[in-house]
Amino acid sequence: MADVLIGERGSGERLGSAGLLVAGQGLYVAEYMLEPGTQPGDPHYHKLHADSFYLLEGELEFQIDGRAIRAVPGMLLVAPRGAVHAFPVAIGGPARFLNMHTPGGFESYMREMVAMRERGVEPDAEFLSSHDIYNV
Repeated sequence: MADVLIGERGSGERLGSAGLLVAGQGLYVAEYMLEPGTQPGDPHYHKLHADSFYLLEGELEFQIDGRAIRAVPGMLLVAPRGAVHAFPVAIGGPARFLNMHTPGGFESYMREMVAMRERGVEPDAEFLSSHDIYNV
């Protein structure tokens, strides 16, 4: 029998600015709260998994395959395997969203990256590619 995965807001492990809600073989879900003025993530793609975002509150701007996409609450954006995308930025006020990776396992990257940054070390290309992240 398969394990049932249940994630509740505020009950998960903190991974940097993310709150881990679900970590399973097939799915990773984390909740983020972004303030306006944060920098977008580096453009990158994943060969083996999709990176999805579901906006709960506020507005976000995404860059996916060269397109700027403005998201409002209730929108789900999916960067499929191979699509170049960047972590979003909040527009006009705070924004809260879910970030999902399928298949799962992304939590190991997040844990290692947070630990590295706490030691003052930035991830290099080898580290990123070992976690299916390829900067462009």
